[in-house]
Amino acid sequence: MRDFWNLKRNLQIRILIVFLASFSYGTVFSSMTIYYNQHLGATITGAFLATSSLATFVSGLLAGFWADKFGRKPVMTWGTTIQVIGSVIALLSNVPGHVNPWTTFLGFLLISFGFNFDVTAGSAMIIDDSMPENRKTVFMLNYWAQNLSVIIGAALGAWLFKPAFFLLLIILLVTILVTLMIVLFMLTETFTPLVRNDKEKESVFSSYKTVLADKTYVIFIIANVLTTMIIMQFDNFLPVHLSNSFRTVTIFGFQIYGQRMLTIYLILACVMVVTLMTTVNKWTHKWSHKKGFVLGSILMTMGMIFAFMTTTFSPIFVAGIIYTFGEIIYTPSVQSLGADLMNPEKIGAYNGLGAVRQPLASIIAAGLVSASPFIKATGVSIALLIAEICAILLCVLAVNRHQQERHNLKKSR
Repeated sequence: MRDFWNLKRNLQIRILIVFLASFSYGTVFSSMTIYYNQHLGATITGAFLATSSLATFVSGLLAGFWADKFGRKPVMTWGTTIQVIGSVIALLSNVPGHVNPWTTFLGFLLISFGFNFDVTAGSAMIIDDSMPENRKTVFMLNYWAQNLSVIIGAALGAWLFKPAFFLLLIILLVTILVTLMIVLFMLTETFTPLVRNDKEKESVFSSYKTVLADKTYVIFIIANVLTTMIIMQFDNFLPVHLSNSFRTVTIFGFQIYGQRMLTIYLILACVMVVTLMTTVNKWTHKWSHKKGFVLGSILMTMGMIFAFMTTTFSPIFVAGIIYTFGEIIYTPSVQSLGADLMNPEKIGAYNGLGAVRQPLASIIAAGLVSASPFIKATGVSIALLIAEICAILLCVLAVNRHQQERHNLKKSR
């Protein structure tokens, strides 16, 4: 915790906001697929999830552009206010005896939309307020706070979802209201937008056109999409594999089947992050971000492939340990590396473009699930291995290009 108290107050507050946001998501959002399926069926649930993904993508692009145009704090304020409105709609839609799943979806759609405003502008704020020397530590603490809050939130959600869903929504609203007060009265702005005349004003399209012209960053984003696809196997092929192939085992009288093994895998990952993140960060503190990206993603890939190629408890448990060690190394490294590659004048737009990462990775991961009946676990594992090799090559290419660009800039001066 010494690292946390040594940070600027603004960064400490930002990490607190991340903790509250991840807690609110952990309590309710992890179970909303079940909620929609119970009330409206699988077909409409699928359409809801697709709509939510699209809204998240659009909100990330808008938030990145506006964070550069108006500043970080206004965008975070708008996003948190939208979340308050959405949580009120969701709460009123689930008054006992008067449940409306359609307006509930509208409420949660607004919460997702506003949440991505906060995430995109908040990530830009972290980059503004940190230095290259301590940025990896800041991202490490940010990731640690996310996992700790998810453990607490998920436990509370699992306990209260069936018997007291309305109470969960009250907790969600209160948490978001507290977050709004923190943003309004404790957070300070970290970025002063450039004042442009009418001729110089750019649209959201021209802003992202400029970012897309940065080939080095685009190469890095493609590498990041591929490694994110590996992470997203948590929600895609891993559940399918465990559900279909895991051999049920009884430990201390407790039966563990596929779905429970997935829960154990997830809890193991979160607990390891919370307990080991600081220690691993000290071990790897002197590593370059490129080295952290490469070695971390290799361990993640190895762990996930090992889980796919086995069907019994102990090997899959070991696979979870290998994977999580990789993620602990990879996460702060990839975030710090991405920040290093950004143009300081357009950090918001660069972060907005990062919103492409999740939906693209999700499409690839979902495609592997669709193909899995034909290519089996072996084929999915080979696909992950190919993706990892491509990601490493692209990451190294992006870093080398960036170093060459900096060298050329110094020579021109």
